[in-house]
Amino acid sequence: MTIRSSLDGKAVLPHRIRWVASASAPVLFPGVEFLIDGKLLFANRLVPYTFGDDGRDEDSGTRRTGYLVTTWLRPGTHRFTVRGKAIVAGGRTSAEKTVTARVVAPPSPPAPLAGTWTRRLDTAAPPDPNRLYRSVTAQPGTYRIAIDQRYLRVTGPEPRRHVKIDYVAGPRTLTIRGPVWTGDPEEGAICDPWGPDATYTWSVSDGTLTLEPAGETDPCRQRGAVMGGTWTRAG
Repeated sequence: MTIRSSLDGKAVLPHRIRWVASASAPVLFPGVEFLIDGKLLFANRLVPYTFGDDGRDEDSGTRRTGYLVTTWLRPGTHRFTVRGKAIVAGGRTSAEKTVTARVVAPPSPPAPLAGTWTRRLDTAAPPDPNRLYRSVTAQPGTYRIAIDQRYLRVTGPEPRRHVKIDYVAGPRTLTIRGPVWTGDPEEGAICDPWGPDATYTWSVSDGTLTLEPAGETDPCRQRGAVMGGTWTRAG
């Protein structure tokens, strides 16, 4: 058995990139494992073996792919490994492939946007009509977002559970993407692991952050219920 990584040949990784493994034989449970610097971050048992895609839509045959987001890694060189086990004619075997590549420091968010913000959601959000946008229900309670150069971190009424979200911030817009997977067992996703992206306009005045979808609504209703509205600066 042999295994290959789509990162092979890359000396410097961008902000985010698709990380896909291919194997010469079907990989046994838990599937292809994705590790950074020896730490297991993700496993995928369905072809294509993609980092950030948990195969939740295997029943419909719909396949999406997530992303490796590098903003949470310290700038410098890291080891990116894919590994798996398979049964071949000679019995059980394993294989792995490691790529050594460098990541660079991400840009800092606009100063007025950076920091921690809180808001309260008084009612639960209605379910998403699009079955692909499966996510946890946005429950009533206090939500907190912390925005730094690594990611946008959302914490809800369950204080241990949180979502780290990839984003791109401009002078007046905030594009929210899919989750940032760091190997933390308490992290999850509001929408699907691959997104979808949504762009908000933002403004800050007198300690209040206002987020409004650039379109009529966020395509993921649960995320829109949490993110859209006014936030108060914490601390």
